[in-house]
Order: sequence, then C-alpha cells, then structure tokens
Amino acid sequence: MPVVDPLALVRGVHFAATLLAAGTVSFIVLVAAPCLRPGQDAALLRRLRLMVWAALAGTVLTGLVWLVLVAANILDIHPAEAWLGFAPVITGTRFGEIASLRLAVAIVLGLLMALPRWRVLQLAAAVALAGLLAFTGHAGATPGATGWFHLASDLLHLLAATAWLGGLPAFVLLLAATDTNFGPAGGAFVRRATARFSVLGIASVGVLMASGLINSGELLGGPADLLATAYGRVLALKIALFATMVAIAAVNRFRLTPRLPAPAAIGALRRNGLIETALGLGVLLLVGVLGTMIPGGHMHTNSATPPSEAAFVHIHTEAVMADVTIDPGQSVATIRLWREDSSAYHARGVILVLEPRDGGLPAIERKTVSQPDGTWQADAIDIPRRGVWNLRLTITPDTGSPVILDAPIVITQCSNECW
Repeated sequence: MPVVDPLALVRGVHFAATLLAAGTVSFIVLVAAPCLRPGQDAALLRRLRLMVWAALAGTVLTGLVWLVLVAANILDIHPAEAWLGFAPVITGTRFGEIASLRLAVAIVLGLLMALPRWRVLQLAAAVALAGLLAFTGHAGATPGATGWFHLASDLLHLLAATAWLGGLPAFVLLLAATDTNFGPAGGAFVRRATARFSVLGIASVGVLMASGLINSGELLGGPADLLATAYGRVLALKIALFATMVAIAAVNRFRLTPRLPAPAAIGALRRNGLIETALGLGVLLLVGVLGTMIPGGHMHTNSATPPSEAAFVHIHTEAVMADVTIDPGQSVATIRLWREDSSAYHARGVILVLEPRDGGLPAIERKTVSQPDGTWQADAIDIPRRGVWNLRLTITPDTGSPVILDAPIVITQCSNECW
C-alpha cells in the first residue's frame, strides 16, 4: 500500500484549488473592489483575476483526476483505462453527476472573470463551485432529515472556509502590492481592506466553529473517537491546525491591525498571512484524507438483528456497500447491497466466495438468490472451521462491469463439528 493514498492527495489538492478560486472571487467582490477609490490602480484586480484563472485550471485538472480515480475504483480497472471509460460513472452515480456539474460551473466562472463588472454573478458561481463540494463528502451520503441537517452544516462550513481560508492568498497579495501600486494612498487602502477582511474572517471563524461541532457530532461516535480511531486522530490534527490559525488571526486582529498603516505592521500581517495559508493547506490535505476514511459515527447496520453466533461484516466502497451476515447454524449467508447514499443497489447477480485465511480447506463458492425483501441469500454455507476467512463478493450490476468486494470476516461458530 502506498505511503500516500493518491485519491486522498488529489482530493486535498482539489479542495485547495477550489477554495483558492472561490475565495479569491469572494475577496475581490467583498473586500478589494469596494475599497478601491475611483482612479486607483486596477493592477491588483488584474492579478487577482489571474489567480482565479490559475486556481480554476487546477480545479478542473484535479477534478478530472479525482473522477478518474473514483471510476477506476468503481469499475475495478486501472486508472489509465478509466480515462477512456468513466462515462458510466458520470451518468450512473451521484458523485459523477456532481463532478460534471462542478466542472460546468468552473468553466462558467472562468468566463465570467473576463467580465469585471459582473461581480454578483461571479460571486454566485464561486459559491456554487465551493458549495457543491458538500455533496461529495460524508454529509452528502447521510440519509433522511439528519442528512439534510448535516449537509446544510457542511455547506456552511465550506463557504466559511472559502471566505476566510480561500481569501488569505489574495489578502497577502494585496498587502504585498500596497506600497508599489498605491503610493501615499496605500495606507488608507490597506486599512479599509484589512478591516473588511477582518470582519469577514471573524464571521467565518464563528461559522466554522459552530458547523465543525455539528459535523463532528455527526461523524464521531463520541469524543473518545478523537484518540481511539484513525479517523478521529486525523480530525484531531485538523482541529489543532485550525486552532493555530485562529490564534494567529487573533494576533493579527488585536495586535497588528491597530498599528496600520505602519510598514512593520503590514510586513508582519503579510508574514502571518503566509503562515496561515500554509497551515490552511495542511488542513485541506487532511480534509482530503478524511474523505477517504470511514468515520466512527457513519455506521451502517444490518436491518435485522443477526443471531448471536452469526458473523457479520460491513464492506464500504464508493461503488457499492454490502452488509454480509453468515449464520453457520443455519448454513445461510445473507447479503444486503446499497449505495453510499443509502439507496438500494440493484444487481442482476451476486456470487459469494469464502476462503480460510490460513488455507488448508477448499474455497466455498455459492451463487446467491434474490429475496423479496431485497437481500441476496446463499444456502449450504457449511463452515467447518472457526477463524478468519476471506470473503469475496462478485456483483453483476444492471449495467456495467462486475464489481468485486472483499474483506476479512471472523467466524466463531461451525456449522457442525469444527475440524
């Protein structure tokens, strides 16, 4: 297994590019443009538009790579093949639909940036580009009213991060350009711009804290998960980086901002902005990792209570999820298939294979039969030995190539006498 999961890395870079593009647009519309006085140099706005275009290029490229990697996982093919075969993922999955919509929004936003006066539409497109990311994460996969509440919280979290974190590089660029582009009027300009960005940042941090608590409550089984689970430990590191950013922002607000427009204060703000941007990039890379992990609170349970001696495993992938229950006493295996958004996954056939991990016994292979309740059942599953078995499901969907799921399953009972 690679040290760095390519999908996690691509997700993180994509989030960073998206927030940079949308955050810079937000900075232009809400901070920079309102602070400019008639006749002042427009070179800053041109540079900011170039930043948006560069970030959009990165958003489109990493978005395509992300789509290809997901398609490769779903179709069980090499990513090189998925470049030519991800059409079924675009038309047949919610992730593909959202990815296509966001690609279209990115293109529209790029075109709108060539029309400087259309700032309201630019901001609306930027909000859509960043906000649609909420539908690609765990919040978008939570069913029912809880899912909508979690999705709204995640949407606010993303937009707040866009306004503050995504706008930081633009703020640093503004500070760097003040002396060279505005001359004597630069001091007044930087005071106005810093004041507006400070208000935006304070509001964003408040929303980030509130929505972050809601999201953590949805995704964690409890506070102990922050130390007891891999997902929780990564989330704890993300929280620590965010707390460091907030501490630096507090220094900026209460120690440096009152000293403007002193050159030393401008220089310190610029330095701290670069540090915050680096920390923010770390946060976004961790977001990429978290999106590929299963949170403790994101549990999918079997609809029926299995017998105490039954073995159970939940297999969670982007293509399809499966709950598998094996009851050695009845020699029966029951399989329930669904998608990540908890909708039913329709298949034409499912084949189950069990192999003892330590070998020594032939594999058990059974075709399953669809049941009226939507599950798939395999009979004559005679388990002769306790221990860890390798479970593999070969699922033939209504359309597309077969999907293979595999996972270890611990079986503690035998069907008859154990060997």
